[in-house]
Amino acid sequence: MRLASSIEIDAPPEKLWELMCDPARYPDLDESTERFIDVSDGEFGVGSVYREYGGIAPFKSESEWTVVELELMRRQVHDGTDGHVDFHLVVDLTQTEAGTTRVDQSLDITGPWYLTPINALLMMKQRGQRAMDRSMVNVKRLVEGR
Repeated sequence: MRLASSIEIDAPPEKLWELMCDPARYPDLDESTERFIDVSDGEFGVGSVYREYGGIAPFKSESEWTVVELELMRRQVHDGTDGHVDFHLVVDLTQTEAGTTRVDQSLDITGPWYLTPINALLMMKQRGQRAMDRSMVNVKRLVEGR
């Protein structure tokens, strides 16, 4: 399953980058992150590992994430797993000619074949998409201060 969302934010990429590089703020901006269990010490970068609790109801669990790619002020890629389902998150920032920043986010979710009928029945793609869209609005609100 793939989820994707985009939003334009009235701020330079530096302001968004600061928020994105602070894992402790993820529960404020990400609708599917309830709380952090553990965050790597030191500077946030490639190889940083964090554990969180969250998900989309009724599928909530602990997951572990690793930052696998980081392009300063431009791109972050995180891979995660809860032991049953694997996640691949990509966030791209693009500064526009108008001085705003476009945020494009995608999340690929790969799980065992037997979850496919359950996910369809519970409309998990729609729930996940709504959560991702709300998360993008949260980021806009936090960065623009509205």
